[in-house]
Amino acid sequence: MKYGKLGALLAQFPPSFKNDSFGQQIISAVIKTFGQYQLAVKLRHRNWSDDENTSSLLRAHNAAWVQIDEPKFSSSIATELPVTSDIAYFRFHGRNAEMWWKGDGESRYRYLYSPEEIKELSERVRSSASSTKYTFVFFNNHWQAYAPRNANGLKRELSLPIKEPTTQTILTEENTD
Repeated sequence: MKYGKLGALLAQFPPSFKNDSFGQQIISAVIKTFGQYQLAVKLRHRNWSDDENTSSLLRAHNAAWVQIDEPKFSSSIATELPVTSDIAYFRFHGRNAEMWWKGDGESRYRYLYSPEEIKELSERVRSSASSTKYTFVFFNNHWQAYAPRNANGLKRELSLPIKEPTTQTILTEENTD
């Protein structure tokens, strides 16, 4: 696989997407259809992580099993998933369990990770990154710019450089209608 501007295609499925014959057909079709690209597959229902065949299938096609951090419920996928590809792919949504099912797109992701939680996430990233060629990390806790704040915290924890924001002057033109 050549890595250019496209790092990976993300195939994400809702928590209701289960490991049954239909779900397995869909996963197989996605792998067959998009297998020429690097794939990252986001499965959320626990019965995927409870089945060892899931990691075998993804590994056979070098598809990354997306590592998720979000509130945990009885049907949630396992927290630590095996590395199944030469890339690691993380999606951090926050842990706002109270608003997860009743909130909207804004309130669901209203969660700022604490420094202790960032340290925990950094250990997961570091562990996976040690056995992969590339690592992708996305924060989806976007309320009030929590995602970039947490991303910078993670970069500090991983001893990665942090680019200082640049000051841009916004020029406006008079409307000459």
